[in-house]
Amino acid sequence: MPIGNLTSQIFANIYLNELDRFVKYIIKPQAYLRYGDDFIIISKNLDRLKENRTEVTAFLQEKLYLEINAKHDIIIKPRRGLKFLGVEQFSAGRRLNRRNKRRIRMRLSAKNFSSYSGMIMNHSKAKAVKEFNWVVLQKLNSES
Repeated sequence: MPIGNLTSQIFANIYLNELDRFVKYIIKPQAYLRYGDDFIIISKNLDRLKENRTEVTAFLQEKLYLEINAKHDIIIKPRRGLKFLGVEQFSAGRRLNRRNKRRIRMRLSAKNFSSYSGMIMNHSKAKAVKEFNWVVLQKLNSES
């Protein structure tokens, strides 16, 4: 089944429901967010966060037979910003990462500009929105 397929997303939610319940009722972190197979746990206490990591990793291996990708298993401080789902999250706001900005420019067409426009407006400042609007005008003029 291809990743990104609607059924794979539904199955991920069903299968990882056990993880959600474990984190919510056993770990009880300050904050927890999961989208598909990506998740973050937020805590002010670094030692507690390291314990959470160990507990969640063990739960995933023993109960769900899953492993966490070591490349993405990191603990970071909020001031560095968190890259999650194509958006860089900071305590003061968020922005789209460079890769997604490039992909939007490459894939932009008359059929999908409203979708990308919403993404830019939700995750960018006024200057980036104006720049995107100019890109849209150039693309639409070149297509007609």
